Amino acid sequence: MTSGLLTLLQLALSLLVSVQGNASLSSAQRQEAIAVATQATQFVSQTLLAEASAPASSSSAATAPAASGLPVRLVIPKLNIAASFQYEGLTASGTMETPSNVYDVGWYTGSALPGAQGVSIVIGHVAQIRKSVVTIPGVFSDLGALVPGDTFYVVNDRGATSTFVVRESRSYDPTADATDVFTDSDGGAHLNFITCEGTWDQSQLEYTQRLVVFADAVQ
Repeated sequence: MTSGLLTLLQLALSLLVSVQGNASLSSAQRQEAIAVATQATQFVSQTLLAEASAPASSSSAATAPAASGLPVRLVIPKLNIAASFQYEGLTASGTMETPSNVYDVGWYTGSALPGAQGVSIVIGHVAQIRKSVVTIPGVFSDLGALVPGDTFYVVNDRGATSTFVVRESRSYDPTADATDVFTDSDGGAHLNFITCEGTWDQSQLEYTQRLVVFADAVQ
């Protein structure tokens, strides 16, 4: 079992234990947490079964290059995140699409695959807002807690895992030039998280700032 799969399984089990012992959760939050944990354990089981049944002469999931498959699971141990991926393109107005719910993350398909040369872009919501009130914390509600040196993992649909280490975090105005978020000049493999931060502007229906966490792949 790769380190990423083991970490994902440990997070799923921890989530199940914490849900059972947290009386403050609503029924909907409890069901959602159990569903996420169940999906994670099922993914690990299916991947291990695929590895075990693959012919020895074939290219199995265990030996597949980490950058050769589509991302399916993001694991951030420090934040207790084990999230599924959606795949996002561009809207008709040319802006990046965002995940359809606050629990999943989105990989921008116009960026590099996680672990491949270039910059991979992963988007996530900070919260669900209804009439200026946070009704559900988003998958990236605690993204600002990541600091340089923190590690996270991306598991792809072939069972391979890419490992990343946080380099830095920056805040941007929504209209600021963010070219450096989407490009690199060193020829390495990078992954940048994007989410919202600041205060909620009800008139614009958006937050006042963007938070970007820059990370580098561990080769």
